[in-house]
Amino acid sequence: MEIRDATAHDLPFLEEMLFEAFFWRPDATRPEFQEFIKEPQFRTLVSGWGRPGDTAIVAQEAGASVGAAWYRFWTEHHHSYGYVGEDTPEIGLAVVAAHRSKGVGRALLKALVHRAQVQGAAALSLSVDPSNHARWLYESEGFVKVGESGSSWTYLLRLAGIRQGEKMGMV
Repeated sequence: MEIRDATAHDLPFLEEMLFEAFFWRPDATRPEFQEFIKEPQFRTLVSGWGRPGDTAIVAQEAGASVGAAWYRFWTEHHHSYGYVGEDTPEIGLAVVAAHRSKGVGRALLKALVHRAQVQGAAALSLSVDPSNHARWLYESEGFVKVGESGSSWTYLLRLAGIRQGEKMGMV
């Protein structure tokens, strides 16, 4: 498996993964993808992708994209479900159903956390349904529950900074 930076060409795949994050339950009724991506709650999360601070990575196996993780900074008046503050980016993560429970999500999460550390973020937040198995992944990587929003829990991971030179092995 390879993890690489997402490019503008990956936006359709990021949208697919956001859809997967919304409809992660295998037994849930799913709307048609092409209809759901028109919903305001969905459009808000991806509109203007590529603004300063937007960061995304993609996992690939045998040339096929199998998962993605991303984060965005939000404001008090324009934010997503796991918002905790303007200085804390909120992450999203999803893996193609056939590739779940194979370590793809953990690899993506670790890579995204490292990226945030290198970029100087003090923390990361996320929102997860308490019955989602991904909740245990987040907890095992140090995320702690700090609140609730509707039927989801808000989690926070405080980060220890990494200097830019350390990333490159120069320190």
